[in-house]
Order: sequence, then C-alpha cells, then structure tokens
Amino acid sequence: MSPDPQIDTDLWPLVQPLWEYLALAETPRSADVVFVFGSRDLAVPTWAAELFHEGYAPLVLVTGSYGRMTRDVFSKPEALIFRDHLVKSGVPRSAILIEPVATNTLENVRFGVETLRQVGRMPATALLVAKGFVMRRCVATFARQFGDIRVCACPPDGGVMTALDRKPTEFAARLVAEIDRLERYAESGDIRVQEIPSVVRKAARRLTVQIAS
Repeated sequence: MSPDPQIDTDLWPLVQPLWEYLALAETPRSADVVFVFGSRDLAVPTWAAELFHEGYAPLVLVTGSYGRMTRDVFSKPEALIFRDHLVKSGVPRSAILIEPVATNTLENVRFGVETLRQVGRMPATALLVAKGFVMRRCVATFARQFGDIRVCACPPDGGVMTALDRKPTEFAARLVAEIDRLERYAESGDIRVQEIPSVVRKAARRLTVQIAS
C-alpha cells in the first residue's frame, strides 16, 4: 500500500520523524531467545525465523492472543498463527515456545517472560521482534518490567512505506496515538519514561490537526 498524492504531500513529511523515533532498530547480536510480539504482520515471524536460522538465538518465544486487527482475521491467537508461520519457515517446533493469552504489550512481556521462566529458560538477553512503530514501547516495557534482561530491538527490515497496515491517514493517526501511549504508560509505571524530542511532538501536533481537517 502506498499513500495517495495528497497524503504524500501533506502528511508523509510529518509521519517520517514519528516513525524514525518509534521504530528503534539495532544490529542483531547473539541472545538467549528471539522474543516475538504477535500482530497481524507476518513479516514479523518471517524475520524472527531468519534470526533463528542465522544462529542469533536457539529459541523463539511468541506471545499474543487476539488484537483489534486480528480478531476478525485470524482463526486462532496470534501466537499460534506466528508459530505455524515459523514452522513453515523451517524453525523446529521444539525451538518454539508460545504464550497465547496476552492481549497488550505489558502482558506480552510479563506473560512471555513467565513462560520462559516456567520451562527453565529465563533469559539474560533477548532479541525483540515486533512491528516497527511499537518497537520503542516494547523496549521501554522490558526496561521497566525486567531491567536485568538485556534486549536488542530487531524489527523487520524496511521503512515506513513497507510498514503500512491500514489506510495512510489511519496509519498516521496510529503513530500519533503511539506517542500518547508512551507518555500515559510511563505515568502508570508500565514502561520506562521516554524522552520525546520536540521535533516529534511538533510533528504529532501538526498531524493531529491535518488529520482532523
């Protein structure tokens, strides 16, 4: 999906700074587990499988029940859909753990880590794989909930144009909402406080106005 000319002209220059801030990405490094956050985007388990095959970790943990964008699309929880995709991508079932109950990022982290703990695989390091625009929140959640686990942000390759999962105006609004979530969840103690640059705040405000007009 690509934005129409009007969206490209009016909104996309404002979307880019939000994307660059939210979509944390680091060079993968050896870890105890590839920790995968469920979603509708099958690029996520595809990339997780690549990380596994390249030898970055011996285990893949997939967490997620149903979300707003998967409840009427997937026939079973996201974790199970992703597990099947991983298996089709050549990852052995014996190397995959699933957590199919979590319904939000905080639960993904807490329930996923607890699943690992219960089977004696409590990690010291983890590669986090999720949709790009939620990557900062995933890292911030780990930092607040399990600060002793060293994590590496590893979203699928590609920029904002490859990450569109809804209409461009809706996608832009979703990125603005993500900035708001970072602030609200930090206040509630779910995630580590994030420093939001002024350029990102300004872009979010301008996007809000343009989307509403």
